[in-house]
Amino acid sequence: MSDAARQRWVPVSASAMGTVIEWYDFFLYSSAAVLVFNTQFFGDVSPVAGTMIAFATYAVGFVVRPLGGIVFGNIGDRVGRKPVLLATVLLMGVSTIAIGLLPNFDAIGYWAPALLVLLRVVQGFGAGAEYGGAVVVAGESGRTRRGLFSSIPGAAVDVAMLLATGIFALFALLPRDQFDAWGWRVPFLLSVVGLGLAVFIRVRMPETEEFEKEVREQHTERSPFRELWTSHKRRLFIAAGVNFGGNLAYVFQTFALSYSINNLGYPPVVSLLGVVLSGLVGAAATVAWGALSDRVGRRPVIIGGALFLIAFIFPFFTLIELGLGMLYVAVVVAHVADRAIFGVQAPFYTELFPARVRFSGIATAREVTGALIGGPLPLVATALVVAAGGSTWLVALLVIGLAGVSALSAWLAPETNPDVARRVTGEPAPATAA
Repeated sequence: MSDAARQRWVPVSASAMGTVIEWYDFFLYSSAAVLVFNTQFFGDVSPVAGTMIAFATYAVGFVVRPLGGIVFGNIGDRVGRKPVLLATVLLMGVSTIAIGLLPNFDAIGYWAPALLVLLRVVQGFGAGAEYGGAVVVAGESGRTRRGLFSSIPGAAVDVAMLLATGIFALFALLPRDQFDAWGWRVPFLLSVVGLGLAVFIRVRMPETEEFEKEVREQHTERSPFRELWTSHKRRLFIAAGVNFGGNLAYVFQTFALSYSINNLGYPPVVSLLGVVLSGLVGAAATVAWGALSDRVGRRPVIIGGALFLIAFIFPFFTLIELGLGMLYVAVVVAHVADRAIFGVQAPFYTELFPARVRFSGIATAREVTGALIGGPLPLVATALVVAAGGSTWLVALLVIGLAGVSALSAWLAPETNPDVARRVTGEPAPATAA
């Protein structure tokens, strides 16, 4: 491998592998919220009430993510990308291991849900900067094929979901009493292996060359977050709008899993395998969409994915009610489509914001919308099903609205891929990648 190729692939690989490990931790919680936490940590409540409370604690992690994104994004733009990614992996790893050791409601009463929420807050604070940092590192390391390189951390998120759900499904095969007693804890405790590996990887990861050249050498005293709001507000709102549809995986994954088990009566383990399959296909689709955006531009891919989801959402719910085979088809197709938005976000965001505010811009845009949309989405969707008497039509309308915001935001944005913009207009892209 040439030195130039090594300079691209080492930081991209380090950010992607760290992302797998950190988001494995984050996604474990969603599976546990459906299958375990509703009975282990919230006392004697009905299954529906327990699930909704568990989803509420799941949403807590999203509420603090903007704070983590703002704090760590500011540090990442001033001090460097590497120290932030080391800090986030430590926060995620330690809090996840602690969840695996946490006594349940029967052992310590209301301290159990209180401590669970506290650890979820720590998880969310670390997650608030993790994906944004990984995208920045990958995007700044692969400037000539930015769509391909910066989509790799997005694929890593799917790999993490696949691993978390798959390992959780494996232990869910245990007899129910053993699974409740200790089996559900093992996937959380396995994070100790991932934590050690992630720290090793990120200690060895170099700082990005673009940060060194464009930011650190300026030696200016400034607040990236303040500059973001004073000079790049329009871009920030466009980036946030695109992420409305970027959160729809929480409908097609977390909510669909809960709905298929609790409302349709599908076996938990078999339903979990559908999520695993969609994660495997979704990881490949994320990279494919990113590579396609290098050829046709970022905007067409994002808009196309959003419009497809608008057209597919009613067939999606029809299919998952026809049996497990159709559930798998529906979840996989929907997830491939939502990856057109999520996967191309990475190069789009990297090119939308200049380097001196890039980490802050990406983290703020993603995490604020994640807190407002992504975190509450499974809970809101569950409540809408209850309000509609068991029907999913209100959830479908919600999906149409979120995907529509993404399509409109991308349409209002400039084409950030400089090569495509140059072909279309004959001029460089109005967004800056420096």
